[in-house]
Amino acid sequence: MAKSLPVKKKFKEKVRKKSAGKQIIAEQLKLFEEHTKARSKIAKAAYEAQDEETKEALDLLRSRVATMSSGYIRIFPNGKRNPSIAVPIAWELAEQNILFIATEILKDLALMDIQVANYQFPKVYCAECGDKLTPRKKKRK
Repeated sequence: MAKSLPVKKKFKEKVRKKSAGKQIIAEQLKLFEEHTKARSKIAKAAYEAQDEETKEALDLLRSRVATMSSGYIRIFPNGKRNPSIAVPIAWELAEQNILFIATEILKDLALMDIQVANYQFPKVYCAECGDKLTPRKKKRK
């Protein structure tokens, strides 16, 4: 009878590890969704600020990236040096990230003086870091 107890104990440890791993994955997915919301807001503002020719260029770039996307993200539940797990995400989240990537590509090209269509980064956001800019009040003389 003493031999069966360690087996049960090992089984319980495995169950705990699996449930802890699922919890970490759920936390990472939630964090990914929050980051996607922030990226999406910046990307939509950048997309809406463009003229029709530039929107067409962005749409073409988005469609190319989307055809190569898998709809999975990689999560490292035990840290970067351990194996990762491929986790499926909603296609809506993938599309929001793809729009962000497309606007970032054109932004980076514009920062290097390579103009694609008539791309201009929205003036309400910093082109370097993406933070929202607040206009400074003019001093009265």
